[in-house]
Amino acid sequence: MKIALCKSHFAGPVSGADEVLVTYGLALKEAGCEVQALLLYRCADDDQYYRRLKDAGVEVSFVVRRSVIFDVLLRLRTLLAGALFFIFLMPRAPEFLRRIWQAVMRIVIRRHYRACLTALRTLRPDVLHVFTPDDGTTLLISAGHELRIPVLYHEMGTPQHLPMLDDYYRRLEAVLPLCTEVAALSPRLAAQWSLRFPFLGSISVLPLLVDRPNTFNLRTETFAPVETIFGFAGRLEEGKGPLVLVDALADVNRQRPVAVARVAGIGPQLIEVEARVRNLGLREVFEFVGHYSEPLGRTAFMNSLDVFVLPSFAEGTPKSIIEAMAHGVPVIASSVGGIPDILDGESGILVAPGDAGALAQAMLSLAKDPERRIAMGAAAKERCEKLFSTKAVVPLILQTYARVTRNGHELGQSVSEHRHPWSNSEHLLS
Repeated sequence: MKIALCKSHFAGPVSGADEVLVTYGLALKEAGCEVQALLLYRCADDDQYYRRLKDAGVEVSFVVRRSVIFDVLLRLRTLLAGALFFIFLMPRAPEFLRRIWQAVMRIVIRRHYRACLTALRTLRPDVLHVFTPDDGTTLLISAGHELRIPVLYHEMGTPQHLPMLDDYYRRLEAVLPLCTEVAALSPRLAAQWSLRFPFLGSISVLPLLVDRPNTFNLRTETFAPVETIFGFAGRLEEGKGPLVLVDALADVNRQRPVAVARVAGIGPQLIEVEARVRNLGLREVFEFVGHYSEPLGRTAFMNSLDVFVLPSFAEGTPKSIIEAMAHGVPVIASSVGGIPDILDGESGILVAPGDAGALAQAMLSLAKDPERRIAMGAAAKERCEKLFSTKAVVPLILQTYARVTRNGHELGQSVSEHRHPWSNSEHLLS
């Protein structure tokens, strides 16, 4: 079976969908599958995701090997976003630029439909596995359908997404009936997307897959630390709730410093977050560490934490939470999207989105109870192994491909008999 993992382009270190495509590709390659990545636009030779795939022997192909228009637009968007935001000429510059970007890319991408058909005829995959909703996705789905290639669309997000994504989902809705199957990241999300797109009939579940973390641990102190280190990793934008974390940290440390926030991420809200930190007098306990872009950096960051925090307003199933769990770090997160499927009461604490007071109470409870943190971390690691490890997820992926292509005879017995905890959970709301 020849598998093509498809996406418009690699969007950079803040793209969860890029990371998902890469981890799927690496795991399928390791399992002996014939797999390659197909991007609409060529990436840079030093792109981190491209390098990881190539180093593992996963071929990467491009529909458009060189697009001056795309390169210029990408650079222009980056320059304008920085200039407009940092000098405050436009209060909502990121949203404004995103709308312009969407409109222009819609026009540009349509020109590549024939090139997409040619690339797929050359590649001749048995299944097209397409990630994330954008204009390139709709193009790839349409081209695959025209060539009668089975298409699996894998939704990374939540129906309660931010308004800036409305246009993408309206256009996606038109091509979803062309897909052989549609999958979501968790049972709860599958149920929610089934309500959003009732014409699909059924939506299956394909979880995220987490790399096995490096075994070393940077936190080797045998003494109890004076302060608890809470970590945040994600794009610094409104939907991820970084300002909620700042307010909660101020509440936790109202009497004396008992907690430090360590933040790995970049994004349009960085300046606003830094200003809030200064205004609340938190500069000594709020650390900005940039962003990690490699597995080694991720491991170093996660191993430096006592607790991971993600106070998002909207999420699918955040890979950062799963990465924290894989490293044995307990989690506090908002009860949104698929997060309640990921965490149970033993592995983490759920709080209402936007409630800085509730977040502070959860943080304070774990700051005061090291033994509970250790127990939660162990439970999180065990739960991650059951739901998101290679041995748990790869057989489910292969079962899905066999169903989509109707090539069940290519599965070995051990794969066909494998049962993931979410295997039979279509449309169920817990």
